[in-house]
Parts: sequence; C-alpha cells; structure tokens
Amino acid sequence: MDNTERKQEKWLMDIDFSKLMDLRVDYAFKLIFGSGDTRFLISLLNAIFANKKIPRKIKSLTIINPYLEKHTKEDKLSILDMRARLDDGTTILIEMHLYDLDDLKYKTIRSWARAYGEEINSGDNYSMQPPVICVTFANGSMDDSENQKIHKCCKIMDIDDITVFTDALELHYIDMKAFVKAVNQTGGIGKGETQETMLAQWLTVITEKDINDKAIIKNICEEQEEIGMVVSELVRMSEDKVMRQAYQRRQDEIILYNNLIRRAETAESENELLKQQIDQLRSQLAER
Repeated sequence: MDNTERKQEKWLMDIDFSKLMDLRVDYAFKLIFGSGDTRFLISLLNAIFANKKIPRKIKSLTIINPYLEKHTKEDKLSILDMRARLDDGTTILIEMHLYDLDDLKYKTIRSWARAYGEEINSGDNYSMQPPVICVTFANGSMDDSENQKIHKCCKIMDIDDITVFTDALELHYIDMKAFVKAVNQTGGIGKGETQETMLAQWLTVITEKDINDKAIIKNICEEQEEIGMVVSELVRMSEDKVMRQAYQRRQDEIILYNNLIRRAETAESENELLKQQIDQLRSQLAER
C-alpha cells in the first residue's frame, strides 16, 4: 500500500457521518450537483437512465435558471431544485423532496407541463420540440400500492399494446425511503433493486444519514472516484461555518413549512368532521 492509498484509507476512516450535511436537503443537494462542475450531476443522471436501460448517454449539460416563473398572480411559484439542458435541447428537471409527499406526482406533472409549454416558440414545428424529463427524488412512495418500487419510470403509453406514444414526457420517481429499507434489511447493495449499479451507489451516498452500515459507503468511495470526491466535498462543506448555517436555516424552513401544512390539514379535517356533525344534527332536528 503506497502513501496515497494510506491517506485515502485514513481519510475515509476519520469521517464522522453524523456531522455531514444531508444531501436530501435541497440546499446541500444543489451545492454538490448544481455547481459549475457538472460531472457529478452527469454521472448521477446517466446512472438513472442506465438503471432503466434507456439508451441515453449524457456527455455535457448546462445548468440553467431553476425557477418556473408565475404566469398569473394566482399561480404558485414552482421552485425546482435544478434545471438542466442537454446538447440536443432536452430539458431535465431535478427535484429533491425530503418531506411533503402529498400530491407530489401531480406537482411533478405540472412542473413538466409548464416547462414543456415554455419550450415552443411562435412558428416552431411542434414535432421538433425537445422532450422534458423530470427526475424526482422522494423520501417515500408516490402511491399506496404494496409493491413500492425504488425507481419508477413513467411515459405516455398506449394501454392496449404498451407502446410509447411519445418521448416528450419522461418521469423518473426514486423512492429513497424504500432504497434505505432494502439496504438496511439486506446489509448491502447486492440484491434486487439495490443490486450493485451506479444508481445504487449514488443513492447510498445521498441517503447516507439513514444507512446503518457506514462501511458500505466507505467501500463505495474507495471503488468510485467521483463518489469519493463528492463525499470529500461534503465533508468540506459541512465544516464551513457559513455553509453550515445556511444549510441549517434551509432545513429549519422545510421542517416549519411541513409542520404548518400538517396543522392546516388537521384543522381542515376537524372542520370537515364538525360540518358533518352539524349536518347530521340538523337532519335529526328536521325529522323531529
């Protein structure tokens, strides 16, 4: 073992994962994958496409404005974690959702529709419009089915012969919670949907806060240079006081927002129950 390997091994052994930023918090995710160095995002996206055997290999991309502006004052401002454009004009929307899964699939479709509508210019041929791909990382399932897949890819299909109607829409939903559960139950990334793929290795680092066996992460860092670089950068960011404070503020904002949403939903449910009780009493009184 040479000096470089010894330094690498010591560096990995010294990592205190409890002190690292959580990459599932959008602020940290953007710092790593939305920076000027796009190779990490390219590697992650290629791993996602390869996982579904989609013959798309990204060599370069441009990260562009992550906001979808409001069209009317009644619209909600949709803030995307990242928005990238490929050399062929294809737009990729990347969203990270640690909380608030309610109606997420419909929010994703709305983001896609808004972005797809922005791509066409007056006089353009509709058939030449580049596709829009949505990649959504969620800390939970998109539906209530028992078969909760880790990676779900959706397109517009013909329901009779299951052929793709158009490539204009491509949605990737990645259930990080299901991934963590599978890794912790099997003790590694060698089985089923967590088989040793590049996507599984990226997801292990993204969800490292909930991975029980940190040795799995360290082994991946030793085997995959790019992933090792990401963890090294994450260590540096987590030790930066300014970045850490900004990260903590963002994390607190997300938690507060979701607590308010839950309280509002609870109040709405209680109001609905009260309304039903009043209607029931009114009916009883009318009968008497």
